[in-house]
Amino acid sequence: MMPLSEHEQRLLNEIEQALYAEDPKFASSVRSARPRSRARTMLALSILGVVVGLVVVLVGLTAHLTLLGVAGFVLIVGSCVAGAGALRGPRRNSAASLAHDPRGAKSNTLRTKMEDRMRRRFDEN
Repeated sequence: MMPLSEHEQRLLNEIEQALYAEDPKFASSVRSARPRSRARTMLALSILGVVVGLVVVLVGLTAHLTLLGVAGFVLIVGSCVAGAGALRGPRRNSAASLAHDPRGAKSNTLRTKMEDRMRRRFDEN
């Protein structure tokens, strides 16, 4: 990765200062959010969960304890789901995202189109 030049760094600092002056509440919330570090932490915990789950499954198999093996499997699946969620990004409230997200509106119109097609098919028969 290439470092910023002095001019670019100065421009970035000016933009940052203008943001702090214009909307300090938003600037502090953006500064404190750090979604990447949360995603990394969640991904690391998910990997650890998968490894621990594998160990639990192996212990359950060697000790002939079926419930322990099942618990390990559940831990592995849960860790994989959590890791996938960390890679996907932050979740949003579905009702709020449909109201403010144009992609939600597109999927809603797609859903409506599909429902209309199904109705037409059943009406024709």
